[in-house]
Amino acid sequence: MIELRPPLELSITVPGQPPRKVALQGPYSIGRGSANDLIIKDARASRGHALLRPLGRGNYFLLDLGSANGTFLNGRVVTIPVQLNDGDVIVIADTSIRFDAPDQRPITAPAPTDYDATMETAHNVSTEAVAILVADIRNFTRLSETIPPKELPAFIGSWFKDAGAVIESHGGVIDKFIGDAVMAYWLGAGEASDPKLAIGPLDSALELIETAKLYDAQLRARHPELSFAVGCGIHMGEAMFGNIGGSSRRDFTAIGDCVNIAFRLESLCKELQRSVVVSAEIKDAAVAGAYAFEDLGAQKLKGKANEVRAYSVSRKDAR
Repeated sequence: MIELRPPLELSITVPGQPPRKVALQGPYSIGRGSANDLIIKDARASRGHALLRPLGRGNYFLLDLGSANGTFLNGRVVTIPVQLNDGDVIVIADTSIRFDAPDQRPITAPAPTDYDATMETAHNVSTEAVAILVADIRNFTRLSETIPPKELPAFIGSWFKDAGAVIESHGGVIDKFIGDAVMAYWLGAGEASDPKLAIGPLDSALELIETAKLYDAQLRARHPELSFAVGCGIHMGEAMFGNIGGSSRRDFTAIGDCVNIAFRLESLCKELQRSVVVSAEIKDAAVAGAYAFEDLGAQKLKGKANEVRAYSVSRKDAR
């Protein structure tokens, strides 16, 4: 029996226009530019202002794309990507947008270091060969407390926009945003040891580190006392995937030990003072000669009975 779910809608109110409803069936862009799904003809709106993006469990996240004047959700400025819940109200300039998802229950995302998702409401669960990348902003609390409120949303929003573009350019699928972290996956066509699975997340992580250096230089020019960096954890193996309810769109999310290990490896970055920490499975599957690995030894990971061998990674030709 097919489970029918009420449609997702946006209720849009623009001054001087009658209210209207729009069915939400995929990514939905908002801004002053003519290419947006919702065009806001107001100088306070940036050309590419914000994005409503479906991710993971069939939920939507709101991303500010580095706008000059901010995106507001329920009266609060949006800094990091935030999950939308039924009845949430987005305000950009004088335009009000209500997110209507009558069948959706609010979900509180776990902290990146304590990720342990379950499949309680999933259907059609399958096990797939997968590589998982977790990228997290270092010392985000200090950044959010120190960067002026008018600067922070544009700076962080621009980072998440660029980070998403990097991951997708290397074939990754963004599964979810969790606080100041992003989780992405690469699905394999065969065994979990498939060398092709390691290439996308490794190249993504190394490019994210280089991109973060550009953001660091931009930030230090304005605030010499601050720095910007990210840490990336990568693991590969088998994970469970499933789509939720009766959605006609296959909104997959990954769970299981493979995912948890990737989060734990990312948490080692700061402790071991490395930008990228990967598992032995990633190191063994990587293309020979393309990357340089440093053995960090056996590491005790939270929630794991056995130690996991960890490695840092850089380009083979890096100087």
